[in-house]
Amino acid sequence: MSRLLTNAGRLARRGAALAAARGGNISIIFALSAIPLVGLVGLGVDYGTAITAKSKLNAAADAAALAAVVTAKAYIGANPNQANVTQNGITAGVNQGINAFNVNAGRVASTTVTLQTPQVTRSGQTLTSTVTYTATVQNSFGKIFRSPTTTLTNTVTASADLPSYLDFYLMVDVSGSMGLPATSTGMSSLAAVNTDMWSDYKQGCQFACHFPGYNGWSQAAGKIQLRSDAVNTAVCNLLQRAAAPLVPNQYRVGIYPFINQLATLAALTGTISSLSTAAQCSQSWPMAFTNLLDTGSTQLYTNNDPSTGTGSGGTHFEVSMPQMKSTISVYGDGSGASQPKPYVFLITDGMQNGQHFFTSVSGKYTYPGNPSKFSGYGNAWWDGSQPSQIDPSTCSALKAAGATISVLYIPYNQISFVNNSGGIAWENNRVNGFSPTLATPLQSCASTGFFYTANSPTDINNALSAMFDQALRVARITQ
Repeated sequence: MSRLLTNAGRLARRGAALAAARGGNISIIFALSAIPLVGLVGLGVDYGTAITAKSKLNAAADAAALAAVVTAKAYIGANPNQANVTQNGITAGVNQGINAFNVNAGRVASTTVTLQTPQVTRSGQTLTSTVTYTATVQNSFGKIFRSPTTTLTNTVTASADLPSYLDFYLMVDVSGSMGLPATSTGMSSLAAVNTDMWSDYKQGCQFACHFPGYNGWSQAAGKIQLRSDAVNTAVCNLLQRAAAPLVPNQYRVGIYPFINQLATLAALTGTISSLSTAAQCSQSWPMAFTNLLDTGSTQLYTNNDPSTGTGSGGTHFEVSMPQMKSTISVYGDGSGASQPKPYVFLITDGMQNGQHFFTSVSGKYTYPGNPSKFSGYGNAWWDGSQPSQIDPSTCSALKAAGATISVLYIPYNQISFVNNSGGIAWENNRVNGFSPTLATPLQSCASTGFFYTANSPTDINNALSAMFDQALRVARITQ
């Protein structure tokens, strides 16, 4: 028993001594915990290195994918008659993609990079490139945890359309309603000085009428911007953009105003400067579309024949749309100069009116004006206002033939007036009643996804530019 007590006493004294040595305990615990702490910090360093490498390599892959399709596209566009042009263009794109990757990737510290040969393919008018890389990053601290390397990989795809040959037919409404001021402030300003139709309105008229004997057009006279002015300015800006295609005659443009029927201001051409001259882009006021607002007698007629040209008195989509279908000579897919793809840009407020300001000769409408400006033709007269919505079925044949109809809808502003009865009041009430519904049939007229709405001059300009951009798809990263 005494020996047991003696041993117990020794054990107790040794335990007390160990408990007293606290500094040693902390050193041991710290030494044991330092290993994972240092390892975690090291792994963080390795992770940051890998992220930096991945960011740089991803940017290089993006650049390579774009370079591949852009180079192939440029090569094919510049050598349309070359044998095996597609394969030669693809080869040029692949080589340029490799060069772009190597230049942008440069040397990445502690990293071995393997670039698969970029794949460039063509489907119809679309080129697609795929770039894939794999990289191995040497870890500095991960080796402690049996993770000596980090593997990185990514695949980038880009595509671009080949230079498509596009024909743009600008179908511009120049009927009387486009003589409304472009803003509500402008409408009020014109009404304050315009005495046209005073007996019916008992107030100023908000239309810049261009008929002989009316002064609304002259009252606007460059002081009040009309919707026709805003459209003309936007078209002139569009012509500047279309002046620099990738290949000669890649884009052709024609300008076709209409009232009762379709007329030609400038036939389809790739010479943009001549179009700018026809649209009178260098003038401040009035430019072409404002000059062409309904004057009571037809304009842009041919062979001194008043049954040709824009007509007068109404807005006839049911006549103009079939005429546009006949005007387009080629309904191609855009794959070459002999197969241009047609786009019809219909710029209108969508307000149809079945009336005519006409005389009838052998059962045919003629538009000589009143007084008549054409020898042998009597004075024109009205057959009654018939405002209505556009019938979207009038657009069907044009779309079925292969044209894309892109509509720029300029909403018909509500007319403010004092209702003192009479024909003008009746027409204004009718127009104000259904003008908010005009967007629906116009949207049905447009090809799917090609409908735009704009009211202010700035919006009209931006919308027309967006319509052009939609037709011209640009190179892009797809994933």
